[in-house]
Amino acid sequence: MLTVQKHMLSYRAKRISSDNIIKVSLIQEQYPEQLIGRRAGEGLYVGRINIGDNPQESREFVSKMLNDIPVNTDIAVISEHPGNSASLDLLQEQSDEHQQLIIARLGYHLHEASHQIYNSIAVVIPDYQPVLVDQISFSAEDLKFQAEGTLHRGTDIHVFSTPLGNLGIISCHDYTHADILKKIFEHQIEILIVSSFNPATRLFMQYALADIHRFSCFVILSNIANYGGSGVFAPFRYNGPRRASMTLGGALAYTQGQTRAYLEVDLPITDLRKLRNGESSGTDVFEDAITWTPIYPSEEYLPQGEPDFKQKLEADHCLETIDLEKAGYVTAAQDELQIGVAHLQSMDKEDYINNYYCISCSSNAPDFINKIQAHLQFLAEQLEYTGQRLDFLVFPELFLPLTAETDLMAFARRFNTIIIGGVEFDPQPDDLASPEMAQGVNRCFIYVPTQTGEVKRFQYDKLTRSQYDARTPAVGDSGWGYFKMSRGSKLIHFTCGDHWSFGVLICYDYSHFDIIHRINRDAACPMPLEMLFIVASNPDSQLYERCCIADSHRYYQYIIMSNVSQFGGSGIFAPIKTQGHRQTLFSAGIGTEGISITTLALKDLREARKAQQILPGSNFQHKPGIFQV
Repeated sequence: MLTVQKHMLSYRAKRISSDNIIKVSLIQEQYPEQLIGRRAGEGLYVGRINIGDNPQESREFVSKMLNDIPVNTDIAVISEHPGNSASLDLLQEQSDEHQQLIIARLGYHLHEASHQIYNSIAVVIPDYQPVLVDQISFSAEDLKFQAEGTLHRGTDIHVFSTPLGNLGIISCHDYTHADILKKIFEHQIEILIVSSFNPATRLFMQYALADIHRFSCFVILSNIANYGGSGVFAPFRYNGPRRASMTLGGALAYTQGQTRAYLEVDLPITDLRKLRNGESSGTDVFEDAITWTPIYPSEEYLPQGEPDFKQKLEADHCLETIDLEKAGYVTAAQDELQIGVAHLQSMDKEDYINNYYCISCSSNAPDFINKIQAHLQFLAEQLEYTGQRLDFLVFPELFLPLTAETDLMAFARRFNTIIIGGVEFDPQPDDLASPEMAQGVNRCFIYVPTQTGEVKRFQYDKLTRSQYDARTPAVGDSGWGYFKMSRGSKLIHFTCGDHWSFGVLICYDYSHFDIIHRINRDAACPMPLEMLFIVASNPDSQLYERCCIADSHRYYQYIIMSNVSQFGGSGIFAPIKTQGHRQTLFSAGIGTEGISITTLALKDLREARKAQQILPGSNFQHKPGIFQV
């Protein structure tokens, strides 16, 4: 049972009341290379519990490091070093003298009270006793030491209410644990600080870029210089002139490669709070009230949002389980699945908006339907010629006309293929009084062939509403209007007996961590889904790709995204080590069109999930926190 300790701190912060900027010093220092990987007699790595024969030398190192921290710093985040444990008094003196909050990773640290070793972070607070944040989730290395009885788990998640804002502070492998992350963000965290000793720098960066979007918060990553990857991330797009060379949207500052670095970063806490309070004069983008353009937040932070999805997720009936074997579906595939991802051009924006998202009502619909039929025919000929199996075929959001259903069902029946696709809205009545009186639902149909020849259709409705949903045509200079969109109230687990399972989410639902967590973490079925399909029509494909990479590891699953070709970003992501683009089995670029088929090795995934540890040479990554042995 994960418990949260909340620390209410009231020390005197210096500048936050005057200029509304939090000044952060992020120190990425070299860890003694000769100590990494060596074992000590007590069963832990040399240096990470035993500071060596000359502790005074380590204290002098820390003292010099502290002298380099600017006096106007509000938060100092210090990477792990053998001297940190021997210098807690120096850290406290620095904190008291300059009213600085100091977060220093200690690594394996002997607690005086219990005489037990934990993997710890010291949170040093002005005029308070230090708080030790002990790691809860263990890496493969930690698990070995736990089995020997030399290392112990932490029992509490720690959040801090400070004059600077609400902070969450977690250790390395805890950042891979989805349950810990959900608990910590129930406390309105504005700054998440992740203190690590970890070579998986690119993965943690993808985590941070996904989390600034979903939680609308700052994320600070701290690592040792030997590995690099420290950085400060914010839920804003542009960090300087729009033509600046910085292309990693959301990164205020970060390090690449093995380098000593002392980063000084200003966190615009006022802009963050305006974003989170929905203080904006715009509907499509946030204007005027915020200095930088924000990354579009989850619905709970939107001024026009109706975040009732949170209440729906708590309902007993929210998660429905459908066993496709009981529904009549028969699969010949248990160990591997062939997945087809449609990356095709959708109809124009005007075809949607001018017809209330019923694209069949557009005069351009016949040509578009012919195009879909041509793609299906081409794919059918390819499958017939090669004899290849196709287990799934997925299309983007709001893509399929209702009039194409006959063709889709015929394809599903012919090739025993489960088809997943976003569907247009129903047509509006002819006597519609005004655009605002229109109604619709953003939905996804799942077509499942059965052994009787019937193709059963299941439906999942989108729970949230993005800025692109249900727009009315612009009238004069008034801009876009919006009409009513009915919301879904449930998520669906599809299972195929004991063979495999999958879920489906529509675009903006995928921006919400609570929804991702709910569909993957259920008391009746605690193992995350093996496959999660995302149907999207989203111009921010790069951001969604980061989320896919992060989630494919956090939940140790295959994530399949189908986006329209105008925006690019369709892909298949997995917790594997790949040559080239990280964790990516397939990726489609902007403007390309086609249906690509990729093999998912489900047997290998299941074996990796069950393994006590990932063996050297395996293609799979080390397991995240929810797969603790």
